[in-house]
Amino acid sequence: MLKNKDNVDFSGIAVQSRTICFSVVNQEETHKKTFDQNFMTKLEQKQALETILFVANKTLSPKQLSEMIGDCDTKEIRNFVAELNMSYEKTGRVFRIDSVAEGLKMHTLPEYRKWAQSLETVKTIKLSPAVMETLAIVAYKQPLTRAGIEFIRGVDSSHTIRRLMQQKLVRIVGREMIPGRPGLYGTTKHFLEVFGLSNLKHLPALSELDMNKPADENQLELPLQSEEESVSYTHLTLPTKA
Repeated sequence: MLKNKDNVDFSGIAVQSRTICFSVVNQEETHKKTFDQNFMTKLEQKQALETILFVANKTLSPKQLSEMIGDCDTKEIRNFVAELNMSYEKTGRVFRIDSVAEGLKMHTLPEYRKWAQSLETVKTIKLSPAVMETLAIVAYKQPLTRAGIEFIRGVDSSHTIRRLMQQKLVRIVGREMIPGRPGLYGTTKHFLEVFGLSNLKHLPALSELDMNKPADENQLELPLQSEEESVSYTHLTLPTKA
């Protein structure tokens, strides 16, 4: 029993002090174990990135991926992508991670895509040459009004524009500052995904387009999808009017 000169018992206080000290130490050990369990090595972060992109059905920005993985900035995300692509190439893998619509997406190399397409069960619809022509005009001349599109095409384009908006390839991006404030049309993020473009700067030059293709070859097949679904197709060709 611990007593001072005034015969006051301090043994209970000493026991409580030891208990409190033990509790604090125990909490610190628990916190350390939790931190160790949550900590990811660079290899684990790269594996997490690969897993996310493998199962994702849409493009994801480096910022989104950084937030999903945690403790990893966008520069590291891009470095991981470069390392993964180098590994895929060295080991003869049939897929790559590409920059699409200012995001990242894993895809099959064009020469092997036919094998994947043989398993597709998604119903598709076709966009006619007239609709594709309108899409090409919007892509290369955007933003422009319906009147601007019709001036280039020489025919009414209300139906073709409506068709493109239904397929989420074109949207109203602003209003022209003239009486009536007509809508200005431009392409969408889904347009970039469909054509496998990182951004509009990567549109092929008009001189690179095949202007002599038959009309049937200038038809674009798109998935018949619900409002919530997001499906991307690549390796398609933009037609243009001669």
